[in-house]
Amino acid sequence: MERVKWMAGNEYEWAPLGVEEIRELFAGWPGVWGIAGGWALDMHLGRQTRPHDDIDVLLTLDDYAAAYERLSENWELHLAENGKLTRLGPQDRLEGETDIWARRDAQSPWAYQLMLIDVRDGMWTYRRAPSVRKPAVDLMLRADGGIPYLRPEVQLLYKGGAASIRDKDRRDLEAVLPCLTEAERMWLREALHAQFPQGHSWLLRLRGDAAHEARGNSVAGELRDRFARLGRSDPPATGGGTTRPYLKLIQRAAAADGVSFEPITPDLTYRARREEASFLMTDAELGLNPSSAAALALSKSAAADALRAAGVPAVEHRFLPHPGYRFGDDGAAVRTRAVTAFAGFGGDAVVKPDDGAQGRHVYRARSRSELHAALDAIYALERHAAISPYREAELEYRVVVLAGEARVWLGKRRHGSWKHNLAEGARSVEVPAEDRARLSPLAVRAAAALDMVFCSVDILDTAEHGPLVIELNHKVMLGDHYKQHPESEAGLSALYRDAIALRFGRR
Repeated sequence: MERVKWMAGNEYEWAPLGVEEIRELFAGWPGVWGIAGGWALDMHLGRQTRPHDDIDVLLTLDDYAAAYERLSENWELHLAENGKLTRLGPQDRLEGETDIWARRDAQSPWAYQLMLIDVRDGMWTYRRAPSVRKPAVDLMLRADGGIPYLRPEVQLLYKGGAASIRDKDRRDLEAVLPCLTEAERMWLREALHAQFPQGHSWLLRLRGDAAHEARGNSVAGELRDRFARLGRSDPPATGGGTTRPYLKLIQRAAAADGVSFEPITPDLTYRARREEASFLMTDAELGLNPSSAAALALSKSAAADALRAAGVPAVEHRFLPHPGYRFGDDGAAVRTRAVTAFAGFGGDAVVKPDDGAQGRHVYRARSRSELHAALDAIYALERHAAISPYREAELEYRVVVLAGEARVWLGKRRHGSWKHNLAEGARSVEVPAEDRARLSPLAVRAAAALDMVFCSVDILDTAEHGPLVIELNHKVMLGDHYKQHPESEAGLSALYRDAIALRFGRR
């Protein structure tokens, strides 16, 4: 390697390539690659939010030799490490995650940066906290035109996990935060907590309550100062207080049985304790279901297949893999399959993320152009898609099943939309006793078909086809129902007392 000078001064002028130029540079690349850095976040938003001084391209460490062979004919490649740049030659081998700067020659400005990440056996590992991992195939999303880019929650982890958070990193967080799904927020919170178990300035902000963050930072700082004066570094743990009404309900219910909750990530993760026994609870997830069952329920198409195999009446969902999925067909074949399904469903279908939740990015398609527009939108923001026939129903029911028994019933009456999501304006209505008796056996059969112990089952009651299961949710979330019907607290409290008792009984 040829050592060059420190990275400072005008010698390190940048004139970065554009996104389209990077796409041309890596056209036909057989491995994992994508735009990273601030440009990746702007691609996710679909607009440029700020100027960018450089452009980052993410590659796997194992692909470096192939990248050098492809690029070195027209580009100088320099290892950027410890504040210095080192010219790389064909004999050099890189063994750890690092950054590489590229330029045409010594008289040219820097044009792009390669970020090499560690991928082994198909899994990416975050080097700053090795417990944070993700399948390499899940690292990228695709913008309009098919250009891959690093998922926003992963890119924000790299920014928030740096030794020094820059002003532009904070601005990037504020720009992207409103567009993150709850699953993406949760993943980022957990990843940051894994790297910073003592706390991180972004954790409270990721829960979407800036005012609470300001109060929390002020109180936390006051307590740290107070205990520092007493010669102690941190205040002792307190009770499991939360600002979320639904979690408050769960904690109040379990307290009657001597259960306490120690906050790990406030408003998200708690350790529930009863005498010497304990378990972790994350966002109302008690851990009663087998991990395989929870994973199966996350996939609309796989869950529908399992229900059909068990003879449970359910809405059909067909899997439409992302065009970049290494185990799927090419994009053209997937589109053909989607069009075939659409025609088979009578030209009226629902297109949604295969692992989506809360009605996000769910579209009704009644023409081929609407079908393709829906797939474009989903593939730009999500991993895989699923298509199902549209079934007309005024009400959608949710039945909560615990240990083979239906315990809670609610109806979701749509309002101003064809969707039945409470978070999008639908109203929660009471379910008459005769409908409870009619729907409960179906919900119990569906839970058993997926090996679910504690879950909610969503059912469409159609005039033409009768009751059909739409999906199962391995995490029972009734917060929107409770918000609309606070009088339901007694029934929900009894449900969670029994569920938590069952969880302790399994230890």
